[in-house]
Amino acid sequence: MKTFTLIALVLWSACASYATHLLSGHIQVKPEASRPLTYEIRLIVYLDEIRGAAASNAMTSVTLCLGDGQTREVFRESRRLLNGNSISYNSFRINHTYSGPGTYTISTSLINRSPVLNSSNAEVPLSLSTTFLVNSALNQTPDLSILLPSTGFTIANKQRVVFALQANDPDSDSLVYLLAKPQTAQANNLCSIRQIPGYQYPNDFSRQGTFKLNSRTGELIWDTPTQQGPFSVAITVSEYRNGILLSQTSEEITLIVIDKPVTPDSLPPYEPATEGGLVTDLPDYRDESISFTTFPNPVDDRLQVVIQTTKPSLVVTQLLAINGRELYQLATGKTAQKHEQTISMSSLAPGVYLLKATIDGQSTVRKIVKR
Repeated sequence: MKTFTLIALVLWSACASYATHLLSGHIQVKPEASRPLTYEIRLIVYLDEIRGAAASNAMTSVTLCLGDGQTREVFRESRRLLNGNSISYNSFRINHTYSGPGTYTISTSLINRSPVLNSSNAEVPLSLSTTFLVNSALNQTPDLSILLPSTGFTIANKQRVVFALQANDPDSDSLVYLLAKPQTAQANNLCSIRQIPGYQYPNDFSRQGTFKLNSRTGELIWDTPTQQGPFSVAITVSEYRNGILLSQTSEEITLIVIDKPVTPDSLPPYEPATEGGLVTDLPDYRDESISFTTFPNPVDDRLQVVIQTTKPSLVVTQLLAINGRELYQLATGKTAQKHEQTISMSSLAPGVYLLKATIDGQSTVRKIVKR
C-alpha cells in the first residue's frame, strides 16, 4: 500500500507540473426554424484559468468536423469567468446547412488534454462528439452546461461526492445518462473518433469504493475518493422522443481531488464501475394499438414473445444487457399484425435484461428477469 501511494503521489506531482486547461466540454445542436436543414452548432468548453491561463488565452479557435465530410474553423464568440475567475465558460458557434436528411456526427479534437491519474494518454487529443438526426421534426440537442458548485471541479478527498450532471432539454424529451470512456481521434484523421486506450474509471484506478451514474437524473456519485489528483470522467447523454433515439452527446469532465480538513466518510466495498452504468429506466413509447407480451417472466430458459398490432407492421426485437449491450436481434423482414418468437436464455447468467421491440420505428421496452 505504501508503494502504491508513493506511485500515485509521483503521478499527481507530474500532473500538477504539466497541468493544462481543459476541464469539460460538449457540443450542442439547434435547428433554425426558418431555414430547413440549417443548424446552429455550439461547442462549450470549460477552461482552467489558474493552472492553464496561457493555454486558455491562446484557445481562440477550434476545428469542427461536421459529419458530412466538411470541416470548419470556428472562432471563440464569448468567454465568461466563473467561480472567482478561476474557471471560464467558452462558447464557439457557427451555422451549417446540410445537403439533406440523415444521421450526422459532429466532433472536435482539442490538443492539450489535461493529464489525469486514471489514464496514461495525456498526449492524445480530447475529442467530443454529438450524433443527431436531420429531418423534418425540429429538435434541439440537450444543453449539458454544468451548474457548478462553489468549489468548481474540485472535490474533497475521503468525502462522498455527489456531482449533478443533469442536462437541460428545451423540447422536454427523455434523457438517459450513461458512463462512458473518453474519446480521442485517430492520429492521421482528427474526424475519426475512438475510445481512448488504457482508461480506468476513478474507483477502478484505486480499486476502492464505488463510482455510479444515475441513468435518469444524471447524478454522479463517487463513494469515496481516496487519492488526491485529477481524474477524467466521461458520460453520454441519449435523447429519446416517443421511444425514438434522436441524439447522443458525449461529455468529458476533469474532477480534481484535493485534501480538505474534513472527517473522512466510511468507504463502501469496492465495486467495479460499469460502462453504460445501471439502466434504471428507459423512455417507453406506449400505444393502445400495440400489445407486447412476454412470458414467463421471470424466465428459466425459453422466453416467449408475442407482439400484436392493429395494422400490419415491421418489427425488430432486441435483447439487451442492463448496460445496453446487444445480445440478440431479430428483424421480421415482413409486415404482419402478429409476430411471435422464442428466445433461448439458457446460456445467460441470472439477472435483469431488457427486451426492446421497435415497431414501425417506435420503441417499447420490457424488463426481463432471468432466474
